[in-house]
Amino acid sequence: MTDHAKIRALERGISKDDIVRIINDPAETIYDNYEENYKSYGIITDPYNPNRTYYVIIVHNSLKADYVAIITVMITGKGGLKTHGFSNI
Repeated sequence: MTDHAKIRALERGISKDDIVRIINDPAETIYDNYEENYKSYGIITDPYNPNRTYYVIIVHNSLKADYVAIITVMITGKGGLKTHGFSNI
């Protein structure tokens, strides 16, 4: 993970375990031609309120590699997923 991604994950309460899970088994992954990177999303459960879930987008550099650099992570809603280009919502 880049330093930027580590800071954003900490600020947003996204655990390393959740990031690894989403990278390994995403709900959807797309390629961003403009930024030339990949975006994957998944759903996480709020550790303090199990009835609440969040959509997490992870921006990374590759799909099939021994090493995947996590560029940033963010929490969004269904509208944000659509804005980023996801269609499997």
